[in-house]
Amino acid sequence: MRKIFITTLILFFAGITFGQNDGAGNTGLSFLKLGIGARSIAMGEAFVSLADDGTAYIYNPARVNATENGNVTAMFNKTMMDMTTNFVGAKFRLNKFGIGIGLLKTTVSDIEVRNNPGAPIETFNSDNFSGGISLCYDIQNNFSAGITVKMLYEKIYIDEASGYGLDFGANYKNNNVSFAVVLANVGSMNELSNSETKLPTSLRLGASYIYRKDNFSITGALDGFKVLDGGALHTHIGIEGGYKDFIFLRGGYQTGYENKSFSAGLGLKYKSLYVDYAFQPYSIGFGSGNSISLGYNF
Repeated sequence: MRKIFITTLILFFAGITFGQNDGAGNTGLSFLKLGIGARSIAMGEAFVSLADDGTAYIYNPARVNATENGNVTAMFNKTMMDMTTNFVGAKFRLNKFGIGIGLLKTTVSDIEVRNNPGAPIETFNSDNFSGGISLCYDIQNNFSAGITVKMLYEKIYIDEASGYGLDFGANYKNNNVSFAVVLANVGSMNELSNSETKLPTSLRLGASYIYRKDNFSITGALDGFKVLDGGALHTHIGIEGGYKDFIFLRGGYQTGYENKSFSAGLGLKYKSLYVDYAFQPYSIGFGSGNSISLGYNF
């Protein structure tokens, strides 16, 4: 009875949790589909052609050298089902080359174990981890390509598995317009309990435009996102208004998800330091998510 219960729990967390119509019955490691960075989350995760900080490790390795400066970004997120997400990323530019690194960890804590109805006999955590490096190269002045190589790890109760993933990205920029494409999470995992977890290989296409006038700026972004194995096609839309490169208001909208659509947030920047906040409400009783990011440009 206990073995059957644990096996069912593993299948649930490996393939269903946070599936959100993205091939949930066919793929696992759903944490690889989560939005990372408060700015991105506030803008509906329409970020594949905008990422210019440490989150380029997550969204598009071809944008690791999108700016001349280096950057370090850290994010904390607490969301539905008592899930916490922590991320630290950095990126550096070396002439035509760019290097990025990232560490991502998610935890669902205090999951109860029962043999039968009644009090739990113990609790455990479900943990997922990704860590790796991104490499980028400017093929031309306005066109870059990149790759991310990452180690993956998951642990549910007493079972654990590891593997690797690859992301491939390209970015084209002309003045204030950017276009990007990313194929993410190509790789494999070894067996978790009795079955191998399939990565949520996904394709993301995006475009963005930045308009500046005097002390004001407006940024608009549009992404198309799809998990290739059974995932729905989602549209991610984001907008950001800035004043004096100091304060920013953001909003986003996502289509095709069962439990989320709108998001919002704000940001403050002073010289090389910035802080961002994002709020994302969920439907059907899942509560809301709150994210905060801290960053430093150098």
